Amino acid sequence: MTAEDQPLADPVRIVFLQQDPLLAETYRTKLELDGYQVTMANASDHALQDLRAQPPDIIFLDASSGVAADRAVLHGLRDDPTMGRIPVVILSSRSAGQLASDGLDLGPLDYLVHCV
Repeated sequence: MTAEDQPLADPVRIVFLQQDPLLAETYRTKLELDGYQVTMANASDHALQDLRAQPPDIIFLDASSGVAADRAVLHGLRDDPTMGRIPVVILSSRSAGQLASDGLDLGPLDYLVHCV
């Protein structure tokens, strides 16, 4: 058994703030197969409240609900004392140019453009 075959001693905890359940399940399956611990949540105030109790290591934000709503979620994460320092990766079907103008100024770690 090689080092790559061994499971992580303490898996990285990822929270997937999802809008599209099918897309989220695809990412969840892949991430869990790679050894990550994945929790699904909606980007509601109640879900964010639950996350504060046990903050994840990284947040994946499915940015498919619309520019204003996605900006509000990312802005809320950045303004929160507990969640503000957690890296965020935006998943979107928008072009890289649209993402840059729509929300990269709020400091996501990275973004992935997916085809729908």
